[in-house]
Amino acid sequence: MRIFKGKYLKLKTPVASLAASLLMLGSTAHAAGLGSFIPTPKLPGASAPKTPTAPSTPGASAATGSLPPIGVQAVPDTPVAALPSHADHAGIVTPSPQPGIQANALSQASKKSFTREWVVSPSGNDAGDGSAAKPLKTITKAVGLAGPGEVIRVQAGIYAERVIIGANAKAGTEGGKITLQGEGSPRIIPGAGSGAMVQVRQPHWVIDGFELDVQRQPIFGVTFEGNVAGSTLANSDLHHGGGGAGVTTYNNASGAIIENNHIHDFLKTTGNQDSHGVVVQPTSKNITVRNNDIHANSGDSVQCLGPEGFSSLPPANGLLVENNHFYGNRENAVDIKTCYGVVIRNNRMHQFRPTSTAKGDVVVIHYSANNVMVEDNEIYDGAKGISVGGNHEGPVPSGIVIRRNRVHDITTAAGGEGTGIRLENSKGTVVVNNTITKVSTGLVLGHGTGGATQSPVVRNNILDGAISVDMGAQAPGMKLGNNLFAASGQFKSNGAVVGVEQFKTTAGDASSASGSADLGEGFGPGLLAVDKGIDVGLPYCGGAPDIGAVEMGC
Repeated sequence: MRIFKGKYLKLKTPVASLAASLLMLGSTAHAAGLGSFIPTPKLPGASAPKTPTAPSTPGASAATGSLPPIGVQAVPDTPVAALPSHADHAGIVTPSPQPGIQANALSQASKKSFTREWVVSPSGNDAGDGSAAKPLKTITKAVGLAGPGEVIRVQAGIYAERVIIGANAKAGTEGGKITLQGEGSPRIIPGAGSGAMVQVRQPHWVIDGFELDVQRQPIFGVTFEGNVAGSTLANSDLHHGGGGAGVTTYNNASGAIIENNHIHDFLKTTGNQDSHGVVVQPTSKNITVRNNDIHANSGDSVQCLGPEGFSSLPPANGLLVENNHFYGNRENAVDIKTCYGVVIRNNRMHQFRPTSTAKGDVVVIHYSANNVMVEDNEIYDGAKGISVGGNHEGPVPSGIVIRRNRVHDITTAAGGEGTGIRLENSKGTVVVNNTITKVSTGLVLGHGTGGATQSPVVRNNILDGAISVDMGAQAPGMKLGNNLFAASGQFKSNGAVVGVEQFKTTAGDASSASGSADLGEGFGPGLLAVDKGIDVGLPYCGGAPDIGAVEMGC
């Protein structure tokens, strides 16, 4: 990803990040192994490190164990050089270094050189040779000429085109990407033809630094399909579309990267009225959505769409959603339907209230989602923080892990439920080391919506709500313990308000306690939570794990 005049951003791998964090902690870090207690999804960034290659090449960062920056990072001479300033566009604060951080940070890398430069200008001529002296006029012409290791420099101006990178274009290579580089924020608007405004069907292309103004037309802004390994949309501003989404992957799209973009104001007024920021469709594989600001859309920020109701295609498999800033859409921040191998980590997600088509859930995991990890996120100002289960047509969600999230200020305004985490029909969901505070109800489970909440595991959580836990009759095989409940928190069992001891007896919980979490800066817990947890396989510092999302003393 270009910083300026050929400079790029690079990533650290999840494996390198974890190693760096444990090395920093030395002998004070402990972990029984991530697989000893918690099922760990196959991380797209770890199982396929070749996917996010240059301009996102593996590198190291955040050796102190801090969480990487959130949302779009400013890149000079691009449409994301400056975003509207607001207090929420900031990293997730921690009171001390944290062990086991796996999110991939963006950082600077060395200058990139190209084997040839092609120049496009509104004043050019497609009969020219593509040099600075005789630039081409259309991006389309340049796309058909550029080869591996070359760059197309698109000068400032307006280009009314459908930019298609398909059979008309050469494929890039892992070591020789083809870069379509906007300079001075050139603006692409819909031109002649059909389909999305930018259509990517070749691997190892980089589209960097464009304003993509869809002008309310009922089309996608950018589509990825087929083998698009390493192809990247970066540093761009996508806005004002009227189709299904700003960006979508489909038709066996594999390896696409959507990174450091501002995606907003996609509004659909027909049909279900859903216009999302990013939609990952069935058959997509190993898709990365990183460091984007996605807001003010009539659908979700990111939706992983299952095949239910419209196709028999295999579900998407491998989606990494990290370091993003999602807020103020009509529906959800992240909606995971029947998709496999999903990681949602280190995102800030807020401002999701009930609407005519949504209940104000911030993160939704339902249908037959499988192998989904939700970790290290900050979620607030919604009607429900994280919801598992509900709608399904086949198997219930399974292999869901919710850990180290900060969920707070969940509201009942406008008819919202006010629940931090809700578990309904699902199998084996693991909820560990989350901090849930300033909510009406900390945790709801086992109410039988769509079926039982089978074998849930709930440990090491701070559940600081007016109602700490609301437990229904359908949670067979539940393991609940080592949580810290609010000192004045109430409990519900099968709809009746009960005391803490009766609740613990009914739930088979012999190890949770009640008292003040005494939360400080960055949700750092007080004495009743420090070293009071049980080892669930996550790295920790001190004599035992802390209760809640934040580990102290590292």
